[in-house]
Amino acid sequence: MKKIKWLVPIMVVSAVLSVLVLRDHPDVTFQNKVLITIGASLLSALIGFILLKEDIDKVDPKPKEERNS
Repeated sequence: MKKIKWLVPIMVVSAVLSVLVLRDHPDVTFQNKVLITIGASLLSALIGFILLKEDIDKVDPKPKEERNS
């Protein structure tokens, strides 16, 4: 569940950036733009999943409880 908190924003940012880049290319058909955007999102999620393998607690550490005795 912790990875999803990071992978979904990565996918959204990747999709938005691919739409912005493809907006300036009228020679690419709409269907190809959609396929490129989906592919970019999935590839960025895959790369993020690999890079966030075990280090997710380092990115989003749990707060430590302090005991007052």
